[in-house]
Amino acid sequence: MFAENSQSSHPGKWFWAAIAIGILIRLYLVLFTEGTYDAVVWKYHANGVRHLGLIEYYRFNKDMNHPPFISIAISLLPKISEVTRVPFETLLRIPFALLDGGTLLLLLNLLDNNRHRFALAAFYWLNPLAIIFSSFHGNTDSAIPFFVMLALWLLSKEKFVPAAATMGISLWVKLPAILAMPAFFFFLQGWRKRLLFLAVVGLVGISIYIPALITDAHVVYKNIFGYHGIVIRTNSGIPIWGCYIFLVPLFNSLPAGFRQIFERPFVFVLDNSWFVSLLLIILLSWLRRSYRTISHLGATIAASYTIIYGFSNNCAFQYFAWSIPFWLFTRPVFLLPATLFAGGYIYSLYWLLCGNTWLLGTCDFTPHPKWPAIVTGFRNLSILFFFTSACVFLIGPIYERARSKLTKNNNKQAAHPLKTR
Repeated sequence: MFAENSQSSHPGKWFWAAIAIGILIRLYLVLFTEGTYDAVVWKYHANGVRHLGLIEYYRFNKDMNHPPFISIAISLLPKISEVTRVPFETLLRIPFALLDGGTLLLLLNLLDNNRHRFALAAFYWLNPLAIIFSSFHGNTDSAIPFFVMLALWLLSKEKFVPAAATMGISLWVKLPAILAMPAFFFFLQGWRKRLLFLAVVGLVGISIYIPALITDAHVVYKNIFGYHGIVIRTNSGIPIWGCYIFLVPLFNSLPAGFRQIFERPFVFVLDNSWFVSLLLIILLSWLRRSYRTISHLGATIAASYTIIYGFSNNCAFQYFAWSIPFWLFTRPVFLLPATLFAGGYIYSLYWLLCGNTWLLGTCDFTPHPKWPAIVTGFRNLSILFFFTSACVFLIGPIYERARSKLTKNNNKQAAHPLKTR
């Protein structure tokens, strides 16, 4: 991580200029662009809930996988749009652009003892991924880092129960905050505190689902809790993400005898990559349980989401939104390439789909059955980087523990040389 200092530097004019630029770009995207196909889907969902009712719409549309609270809240937007004549896409994105501002404020507070505090905050605020997903894309994913960051800040203030309640509230909007739960769980010391944290998260989180569960538990479980992402391809078969893009050709290049022995487990892992990723996140959080600072916890959360990006084939563009602010708790060797490769991929693709650098017009896959080399190049670099980084994040704590144990043994031998003879 970046070095820390007890005295934070004061923001200069450059910082406020960066804040102003970030605000202007977000305003432009919210007010003048249409967003992606996700915004269109949300408008369809909102009208469906509005006219059919929540449960009936869950039954009608199996692809409706959003929690009851946010579904009902967004179903109000079409009526507001009709009254105010403000486009639905604009109304949808305003609150998440504002939440992104809240994430910035939380970052500034959490980085209070870091001498690079304002540079890091400005880096986040001008990060093309943070800007695009909060103000252009048109989905709820930018709420995830806000709530997880808020829980992290509350925990830094030793407000244990409010932190757990915040994690529970995040589940009212979208479920992926669950992926940060193992990091919080193992960070806390003592099983009593860990179990209490889980209980508060669970009770607060499930409370908003109870009316829907009473009405039709099966459809709620199937649509929401049973959804684990999908493998997405374009109409021409181009995969948007997935380590299988490289692993399958690599496996097929191995000797026939080796392939015959390991084919079934290899296929099993690829087919169940989401669940394998969850197990690896739990393992990672356990391995990093001795890292005791809030900054370490932020880095563990970043590493947890990196495992999803690196190993899971069930992925969508906006999943990057879940972890972007937590990248600032990692080392520059991760932060900078992650921003460059993922940012290059998403922006170059949206530029292609919209047909212009300003992301105006309809973001449409249909006219682009084949992607240019710059887009697939950034995609491939991104996948390789996150896959490699996930491996490093998992191996790192194991290596450090082994080295620490070896050092202790060597010190003992040096202190008592006669006992080793």
